[in-house]
Amino acid sequence: MQKAKASRYFLVLATVLIALICFAANGVYAAQVDINSASQKDLESLKGIGPAKAKKIIDNRPYKTVDELSKAGLSAKEIEKLKPGITVGAPAPAKAETKPAPAAEKKSEPKAKAETAKPADTKKDAKAKKESAPKLAPGEKVNINTAPKEKLEALPGIGPKKAQAIIDGRPYKTPEDVMKVKGIKQGLYNKIKDNITVN
Repeated sequence: MQKAKASRYFLVLATVLIALICFAANGVYAAQVDINSASQKDLESLKGIGPAKAKKIIDNRPYKTVDELSKAGLSAKEIEKLKPGITVGAPAPAKAETKPAPAAEKKSEPKAKAETAKPADTKKDAKAKKESAPKLAPGEKVNINTAPKEKLEALPGIGPKKAQAIIDGRPYKTPEDVMKVKGIKQGLYNKIKDNITVN
């Protein structure tokens, strides 16, 4: 009986030792490699992972599960073989990835401001043009037969188009003849009659 018990004891012990050797060989008891933070050398130490695959694993980080190694081009069989020796830790690179996002938003803010500032700038430009347009001195008369376009534009109610129309309608015998120009009627003529002449 004692021999039978001893042989059973040795049989169990031998089985446990064999199991331990097998597990150790498969990397169960070896330190597991974190695929989210391991260096390229650590990844290359895994069975079937060379420099190219290690680089792909790093490039496709972070991973939520081991099965996501398929993003790095690993087959299901390769992943199954690696599972005992790898683990998925907290994705450290995620923090680095979220940092540039606010910076990009900040960069876009000045653009938005610049875009909204454009209409205001055009209004300022229009005001500046009006202010820089030539003004008539008090009592000054403009010869509608010889005055340059800029001088004609200085007349009340006469813009670039009407100034050009006045030039195209030359010569005029009397100041009233300016009413032959399209867009210049009695009301507008009354505004400019004291400032125009044909002499």
